Amino acid sequence: MDGTIGTQTTLLSNSSLPEFVDLTRRNWVFTQEHIARNARQLFIEDTVEGSSKRYNEVDTSTYADVKTEGGDSQKAKVGTGYFMDLNLRTFSKEVDITLEMRQDNRYPEVKGLITSLNEFCDNRMDLDLTHRFTFAGDTSYTDMNGETVTTEVGDGLALGSASHTLAFSSTTYNNLVTGAPAFSESSLESAMLIAATQIYSNFAEKRNMNFNTIVTGNDPGTVRTVRQILESTADVDAVQAGVKNVYQGQLNHVILPNLATTAAGAYNSAKRRYWFLVAANQGIMGWQAYLGIKQAPTLVTPSAGSNGEDIHNFNWTFSAYTRFGIQTISPKGLVASLVVS
Repeated sequence: MDGTIGTQTTLLSNSSLPEFVDLTRRNWVFTQEHIARNARQLFIEDTVEGSSKRYNEVDTSTYADVKTEGGDSQKAKVGTGYFMDLNLRTFSKEVDITLEMRQDNRYPEVKGLITSLNEFCDNRMDLDLTHRFTFAGDTSYTDMNGETVTTEVGDGLALGSASHTLAFSSTTYNNLVTGAPAFSESSLESAMLIAATQIYSNFAEKRNMNFNTIVTGNDPGTVRTVRQILESTADVDAVQAGVKNVYQGQLNHVILPNLATTAAGAYNSAKRRYWFLVAANQGIMGWQAYLGIKQAPTLVTPSAGSNGEDIHNFNWTFSAYTRFGIQTISPKGLVASLVVS
């Protein structure tokens, strides 16, 4: 019968997956198993000793003061501002395969695909990094494992907010594009105006950052508009040819395929047109978002007589694991348009 649904299992055995060992010869059709992982480049990578690490702002005043003749110099202000703790979490995946399946499986290419778990940890890391953008309007979310993930920044507000606070001043600042418009040349200019005017030290003195990256999901209309604005050889609004496009070469475009997803990684159309202007890859001079890694994604492959073999039944366990944490210390260096679709 055509279209019959097969089986799913966590144990690779002759009884759970008889299609791999029976007499019927099959051609297997593979769904693309990998996802495009682009989020990591937007974060500052750091090595973590122990199980956590604290990131603390520090600021000084900016300008010298007039000193009158015979008078004392004014003292510079120094202060430690907001802080956030990065806490490591451990992620892993494993699959068991019986002795009988290892010996009787007629499709080694399928077995290789199923037991190659090295993608799982990198995929989860990319999803969690992406969700710092997906949930930029929230202070927390519940992830696919039912755990609460805090996404607030140092001032206790969501990453994207119109009323961010400063540690040593009553001044507030905004990093949301007013009206949450879809991406366009005019909305990009609105974001760039925020980037030029809404960056402050904790003493409310103006600062500057190099906003060099546009971040979007893979919504076709948004991607097309970004590419049109960034790659056109002339002014995107000009009728005549030969007019310089001032955006060409000024901004990078990073596409996050999982931006418009739920916490479980399913598609969420409500967030498909979100976009961000980011001062990325600037170290301490840019957006302070950290990826702390204790254990890089590691694949553990068993062999006969190894710790990955169960001596009682000779099952082999293939596993992969990693330990990392994510923390966004400050919203400075990021402007968001959380478009309502």
